[in-house]
Amino acid sequence: MIDTIQQSLISEGLQEARQLVQTMRQKAYKLANTDLLKRISELEDTLRSIDDVNNISTEAVHIEKCSLKALIDMAYQMYHLYFTRKDIRFSSYVANLHVKVDKMSFFRMFFSLVHYMGKHAHPDEERFISIEAAAYNAQTVAMYIEDNGLYPTSNTDIFDHSFKRRITGAISGVGLAAIQQWATSVGGKVCPVDKVGSGLKLCFLLPGTTSPHLREQPLGEAKLSLLEGEHVFC
Repeated sequence: MIDTIQQSLISEGLQEARQLVQTMRQKAYKLANTDLLKRISELEDTLRSIDDVNNISTEAVHIEKCSLKALIDMAYQMYHLYFTRKDIRFSSYVANLHVKVDKMSFFRMFFSLVHYMGKHAHPDEERFISIEAAAYNAQTVAMYIEDNGLYPTSNTDIFDHSFKRRITGAISGVGLAAIQQWATSVGGKVCPVDKVGSGLKLCFLLPGTTSPHLREQPLGEAKLSLLEGEHVFC
């Protein structure tokens, strides 16, 4: 299901941004500022890319076997300016894992979740979003995404499908129900983790396997075991 509320809000924002860019272009022409015109063209390309992503459904369309590390690295490269602007430290420990997903809907899910986390970033602490993954069993990969944000709702109701929750989620930058639907569409599921301290932690169980052929080198050290007091709700 396409998150039409979120898409509508993004489309409205894009329309306003295009109008502003057009005004900037006219002024740049009058000033004969070639450097500014070049930067405006780059901005227009970025807006077109956002529009393309916004029109992608969270439903999987073409499921294929992919390197999970390559997907996350690509998503980070596409979104690193957002992390820089929000002063969010992003880290991942993922290597030698294949998952079966639809690439474009994976990116949309990732962007939506990062927007949601960025919206609730802790104002007084070093902000972070981390991803860790490992084989869960012979056919499943467990991927944990965690941050240290401040959230107005408890972990037990983040998948509430109520109209009020959907509106709140859309304004925050994501409808988390759409993320749950995405996981289901690729044959997996996503479970909230009742974590210790502040922040949100989600466990994605995705169809996939360990692959000795990838020969990828992760950065850092994985700490996938749950801390004392943490519980997964599935």
